[in-house]
Amino acid sequence: MRIPLRARAIEWKGFVAEVKEAGAQRAARIKLPPIFAAFFRLGITSFGGGTAGWLYREIVERRHWIDDKEFLSGAALGRLMPGSGGVNLTVQVGHHLRGGPGALAAVFGLLSGPLAIVLALAVGYARIGQSAALDAVLDGVAAAAIGLTFATGLKLVQFKVASAGPLAVTLATALCVGVLRWPMIPVVFGLAPISIGLALLNRRGRNV
Repeated sequence: MRIPLRARAIEWKGFVAEVKEAGAQRAARIKLPPIFAAFFRLGITSFGGGTAGWLYREIVERRHWIDDKEFLSGAALGRLMPGSGGVNLTVQVGHHLRGGPGALAAVFGLLSGPLAIVLALAVGYARIGQSAALDAVLDGVAAAAIGLTFATGLKLVQFKVASAGPLAVTLATALCVGVLRWPMIPVVFGLAPISIGLALLNRRGRNV
């Protein structure tokens, strides 16, 4: 049974109005100091990289400021844009929470703590020199961060028929870039249209 175009338009307008109202309520509820504090905590505790995994745990699971769909949209766009994917995602989440000031507060909170820590560690590391124990600690922290990122991906994957297409694109990307060592940009430009087409077909199927 197909939904008439007029009914679809009314439904879409209602959905947009709900999104705008939810965004306004969120902006009124979440102030700049909590945004800065949350991302500052994230910056000084997200050891080993994998900012997206730490951000999901802190912002989505712990604070419930955004949902899975908003996180995935921001993460995908952050990966496609130039620069650090974690910083790009932080900008988008901060902007989503409080507009431009929220984006600035989030980025400044995320980077200010690690900047001070890294500068202090650089001075100490220059004095200590090469240390096998320190290298082992850094390798262990990096491995834990990779595991957290992988666990976040498993949480976000919905194992059902509708997600078979996106999951196949994800596995194909990992195979081409991680195993076959193909250049990332051609792989993304080649698989992105397929992924977008599958998403459009999935959405059209749900609307029918």
